[in-house]
Amino acid sequence: MREISTKIQDYWNRRSQDFSAVRRKELASSDAAAWQSYIMSYLPHGRQLQILDIGTGPGFLAILMARLGHHVTAIDSSTGMITEARRNAAENQVSIDFRTGDAQVLPFPSDAFDVVLSRNLTWNLPDAGAAYRDWHRVLRDGGLLLNFDSDYGPVRFTSTVADEKNIHHDLDSALIEECELLKDALSISHECRPVWDMYRLMEIGFTDCRCCEDIRPIVHTSPAMQYDSAPLFCLSARKKGLAQCAY
Repeated sequence: MREISTKIQDYWNRRSQDFSAVRRKELASSDAAAWQSYIMSYLPHGRQLQILDIGTGPGFLAILMARLGHHVTAIDSSTGMITEARRNAAENQVSIDFRTGDAQVLPFPSDAFDVVLSRNLTWNLPDAGAAYRDWHRVLRDGGLLLNFDSDYGPVRFTSTVADEKNIHHDLDSALIEECELLKDALSISHECRPVWDMYRLMEIGFTDCRCCEDIRPIVHTSPAMQYDSAPLFCLSARKKGLAQCAY
């Protein structure tokens, strides 16, 4: 598992600059407001929240939450992504605690956060089940998990290169093939998602588990942006506890 984790980190280090350019474009588009509004519909109002953005990449969700005045900590295993995220946060004049670390074994104490966010990460983890358990651990009682992801297992990235409307169209074919090989080596690629995720969350002890199977019509509003063709699902769940009533 360590070997493939290292390969994944190396891959996203090499992709960090071009991926960051896409996210900066997204931050400047109408999609940023759409994402912010969608996430706000899940959050309690009237107080500053302790939010953890896991797999932050170039910092897109972290920046949106910091703009709302929340205290945001963001983590990514790729040092290149964290460098890009710090740059993007500075350009957007927001303060975020960015750290390099493992999404499956978080370097935070238990019961530390009100909200855990993640976007397009779990498909890329060697052990997503272990990650979900640790995300549950760092949430406070009543805390909220929001995970945005896609079922990339059956998707052939190499077949998207010829599609000019696809985000992968301009990428080097060798990078696409490498991503394909890494994806296929992960056990989560062979699960039926998001059904698998819902079962894992309930087994761990999350409550109020819900799934919106495709939120692309809600958060992909800008004609200037390109994305892949896979449905983007939203998983929401809470850590059971007395503090749940505060939401």
